[in-house]
Amino acid sequence: MIKKQIIGYTLALSLILASLFTAKPVFADISAGKYFNVKYTHTKKTYSKKAIAARYQNTLIKSTMPGFVDSSYSMYSAYYLAKNGKKLGLTYKYNSSTKKITMKRSGKTLVMTLNSKKATLNGKSTTLSKAPIKVYFISKKKNYIMIPGATVAGKLGLKYSWNQRLLSGIFSLPSASTTTATTASKTPTSSAVVAPKTKITASSSNYSIRIKKPSGLSNSSITSEDDYNNKRLQLKIKGDYRTHFTSSSNRTIRNSLSYSVSYQGGYTYINLKTSSIKGFSTTVNSTYIYVTYAAPTSMYQKIIVVDAGHGGTDSGAVGNGLYEKNLTLSIVKQIKYYFDRNANYKVYYTRLTDTYPSLSARYTLANNVGAHRFLSVHINSATASSKGTETLYYSKGGKTGTLTGKGLATIVQSKLQSTTKFTNRGLQDRIPGKNPGGVAVLTYTKMAASLGEVGFITNKTEATYMKNNTAAIGKAFYNGILSSY
Repeated sequence: MIKKQIIGYTLALSLILASLFTAKPVFADISAGKYFNVKYTHTKKTYSKKAIAARYQNTLIKSTMPGFVDSSYSMYSAYYLAKNGKKLGLTYKYNSSTKKITMKRSGKTLVMTLNSKKATLNGKSTTLSKAPIKVYFISKKKNYIMIPGATVAGKLGLKYSWNQRLLSGIFSLPSASTTTATTASKTPTSSAVVAPKTKITASSSNYSIRIKKPSGLSNSSITSEDDYNNKRLQLKIKGDYRTHFTSSSNRTIRNSLSYSVSYQGGYTYINLKTSSIKGFSTTVNSTYIYVTYAAPTSMYQKIIVVDAGHGGTDSGAVGNGLYEKNLTLSIVKQIKYYFDRNANYKVYYTRLTDTYPSLSARYTLANNVGAHRFLSVHINSATASSKGTETLYYSKGGKTGTLTGKGLATIVQSKLQSTTKFTNRGLQDRIPGKNPGGVAVLTYTKMAASLGEVGFITNKTEATYMKNNTAAIGKAFYNGILSSY
């Protein structure tokens, strides 16, 4: 009898240990990686989805509704993120009559609407990468509100990353220690950001809109931002001048645009929205603010698009505790630092946060603004012994004047490899349908385009160098673009 009890206890203990160390979490009677059926309430269509989980760092956020991926975006139950992810500090409320979803955290209030990318953050208009949706979990016979995890996390000041092994989205606090890439190299201290030079200058005789300044408002209290992702120029004015700027008598509009005024955090915002991405010129004198716009190619001499590979739910390559999407973003932010201080170039970025623009969105941005150069930043992966720097191009791709993708790749590779000192793997022609496979951002861009693979994230030495030297790598890419001119 004692022997049978010992065997029983041993078996029970082994089962407990097995459950503790299983790689895939179990919840809602469905383990991550298993398939389940949901019905989208707005389309009335039923889909089979692979279950994914949400975690606060290493702790599973329990939910009776599994997460799933929809159009490359990880969707999670808003209710359970707030209820069981308590350390994230989230609150959640849904109004069934207005279809409004309200989530709050640390003084930030994000109000979303079902099936819409339009939202407000602290009362200010913002755009979501993916609309929240309502789904009917067939086996549970219940409806759930699902939100895009990465997008909502970013709006509410949380960090988000993807762990493919656990099939989990990892949520963490801004100050929390994570296994994602950090940048140990510091951005150099230098002068302030400068506005790019324009071919056309706004003036009293040439403007799309003229806005009368309030009495006593200094020119230094007025700044502007080209919010090209939302196809608008945003004027930021220190102080509350809503009454003045809302009055139609204080503005004259010559060219078609949408004009709106808002107030937040001690600043009045004037949003000038156009039908497509435009280049803007702004001039301020003692009486008026003048703004004119035109197609980017008509406004700027040198236009560049810089792409940070992967992002959001797409982590890219993973190795040595690092994610490709974070390394590429850190490097691109360093590239931006240098271009922000060079008025000779107008630079558009496919992403500057942990989001995932589709591949088509990346090359479409470049084509729409008439870019002269397209640069995509990536990190390689293979075996632990694989090493080296290489740059990709497409031999039948677009070109700018006489500069081909290969020509641009040659210059970028030279600057990049001389900085990393990694093995020189040279250039790779990515021909669609052939080994080593085509790359959409090289195939469909209409200008000279290249894709730099800095090094191997799976190589410990190279991974450590890339993590600690993003500023130097960013400067190398920047110098490559400049040298191509």
